[in-house]
Amino acid sequence: MQPAQQTKLPGTPVKRVVIAGGGTAGWITAAVLSKCLGKQVDIQLIESEEIGTVGVGEATIPPLMFLHDVLEIEEPEFVRATQATFKLGISFENWRNVNEHYFHSFGKTGKSHWSAGFQHFWLEGKQRGLASDYGDYCLELRAGLDNRFATDAERSVCNYAYHFDATLYARYLRKYSEDLGVQRIEGKIAKVHTDPTTGFITGLAMEKGQLIEGDLFVDCTGIRSLLLSDTLGVEYEDWSHWLPCDTAVAVQTASVGEPVPYTRSIAHPWGWQWRIPLQHRVGNGIVFSSKHISPEDAKAALLANVQGEVLREPRFIKFTPGQRKEVWRANCVAIGLSSGFLEPLESTSIHLIQKGAMRLVELFPANGICQSDIDEYNLQARNAIEDIRDFIILHYKVTNRADSPFWDYCREMEIPKSLQHRIEQFRQTGRLINRLGELFGENSWVQVMMGQGITPKAHHPITRNMSNEALADFLGEVRKDVARKMVKMPKHQAFINAYCKAEPPMEVSMPKPNVPAAVNVNGMRLRFNPKAKMKTVSLDGGAKVFVIDDFLENPEELVSLAEAVSPQFHFQAGHPYPGPQLLLPEDLSAQIDEFFQANCRERLGVKHPVGMYARFSRVVTDPSQLDPRQRVCHRDDTGIEHGHSMAALVHYLFKDEKLGGTVFFKSLMSPSQLHQFRLDTSGLDGASFAAKYGIDPGYMTDTNRYFERIGYVPGKWNRAVFYDGGILHSGNIQWDAERYHSGNGRLTVNAFFKHRNVMA
Repeated sequence: MQPAQQTKLPGTPVKRVVIAGGGTAGWITAAVLSKCLGKQVDIQLIESEEIGTVGVGEATIPPLMFLHDVLEIEEPEFVRATQATFKLGISFENWRNVNEHYFHSFGKTGKSHWSAGFQHFWLEGKQRGLASDYGDYCLELRAGLDNRFATDAERSVCNYAYHFDATLYARYLRKYSEDLGVQRIEGKIAKVHTDPTTGFITGLAMEKGQLIEGDLFVDCTGIRSLLLSDTLGVEYEDWSHWLPCDTAVAVQTASVGEPVPYTRSIAHPWGWQWRIPLQHRVGNGIVFSSKHISPEDAKAALLANVQGEVLREPRFIKFTPGQRKEVWRANCVAIGLSSGFLEPLESTSIHLIQKGAMRLVELFPANGICQSDIDEYNLQARNAIEDIRDFIILHYKVTNRADSPFWDYCREMEIPKSLQHRIEQFRQTGRLINRLGELFGENSWVQVMMGQGITPKAHHPITRNMSNEALADFLGEVRKDVARKMVKMPKHQAFINAYCKAEPPMEVSMPKPNVPAAVNVNGMRLRFNPKAKMKTVSLDGGAKVFVIDDFLENPEELVSLAEAVSPQFHFQAGHPYPGPQLLLPEDLSAQIDEFFQANCRERLGVKHPVGMYARFSRVVTDPSQLDPRQRVCHRDDTGIEHGHSMAALVHYLFKDEKLGGTVFFKSLMSPSQLHQFRLDTSGLDGASFAAKYGIDPGYMTDTNRYFERIGYVPGKWNRAVFYDGGILHSGNIQWDAERYHSGNGRLTVNAFFKHRNVMA
């Protein structure tokens, strides 16, 4: 290992930034620094593939829009890449009392006067019998509860945020950052080197011996805080006496209905539960106090209160709510969980990361690190998190629940003086005075305070200047304007379908097929023909497919297996294949995978395999019954994660060559046109699709105005075709009902080999 060089002293320009840790915090920081500072600094990010991220599904708040504006991120692209949905607020259920709910929206409620917020006019209206529910005057609230959403290019229709997959978001920002020159270094940090004179960090020694030196280090190592805490010794300020929850357990489930445009927060006797709907699944979790319920019971409660199939084993996360007493010391800045932790009750985790990264740009020590910048950064960071801390404590403190020791403690606990002042001021006067730069505005505080059960004893006297007629007209026009705008908004799912629908991810971990015991599968071996030759077929444009004739020595055994299990063939709900399918037994799939890895992997550019599956398939659907997706060519790699690809195999197990082989195509459309075309194949009914594109029901076998045929491999008994799943293709189906329905018809084995393009 190379010895650490002497650190650059304070006052020396910062040219090298090292980010320790990836995930959401690391890659947001990398994206912001690389976008804003460009070539002025060299940025390296250290990340280990072996260390997982906390992200299990993430809810956000509207300020994320500013981050994306700074990064010049296109919204539809980001939404599709992260399987995102839209969010208009949070539904708080059982917080005030069991079976009582309220909604914290992102919008503005009513219209305010310079002297008094809208709540004062509403309170006056309630007193005179002229006002309806407070939520009737907020577009975002009414739209959210009615499952509606809309926006425009100026984002002027409503205030909103997103739900997205945090892991996919990190991957998206990784590509963004690497395109701007950020260097990712794979591996684990073994030791942190410091200068004994200044205390500055000089370099990070990797397990494999590499030394990563820098001028400024950003600690994104999570709750451990390897740099700021473990190395520099910055102490942690524990806030668990105000926020008693200390553990979370999270799980992903399959969607069982259309996603709603809000996060659900459901209170329990010992904590609360979240539901975050994404396009492809739902994120679920429980945040709880381990003093009031055991982890095992919390897990059981979570699984008893989720909807849809559980997709993976629940995961526990331990935490201590609080903040580092300094988040910048020497030449190290902590961003994300390494700086502090607040439970995600108001979806503020990513916001704090975003603010930390942008604050670092604002105070970037280009000419050298100085104490005044450090002090200012720490002051702003403390003010920001303490304001959020108070807002979260409010949810626990102001409650009528008395059904458990947990809620008894929360209701009776002492709280920060800053929060106590706000509660009492609102209770006595209806006023809420925001501090400069505070995250949550007046309307947020009003919604939560009234939602939790505080009704002000008084309100501003200026409201009494209005006559009954004038006040009724004012409140009525606001309410009518909200109703008019809301009814024009489409349903949330319809908006997603038209604007930014993502392809569903292709899962490679498939359920084990149910093969009857009478079928002797165990011990069955696919005998690959050692004398078979692989030939290369070049497509127009240069792409290649690889063809092997006489692929197996025993193809009849595969056909016999298919015949034995044919009653189990079934149409997969939502899958575009025009016929029934059945997964191959795992041991046979493994044998196909072994052959692929040994003989085809390099030819198809497969670098880092991550899984595969194989299935029997038969084409049986009459052309007149094809939906739009089935009328056009397709790719096998749609819906998989960013940075992943798919290779594929089709093995023909029919002797009637008129049943057709495989046709390959290229698009004649621009990328944006192609994307819209694909959305329309999923979103339009058959008649509308035909009217828009002039493509009537029928199998696609040749060039049309949208796609050009670039090659063809004829169907032949026991022929195997290996190809890149990113090439557009379709079966060459020349329909004849008797031919395709007789016997096994067009029986094939289709296999899909998923792989990463680069190590992630």
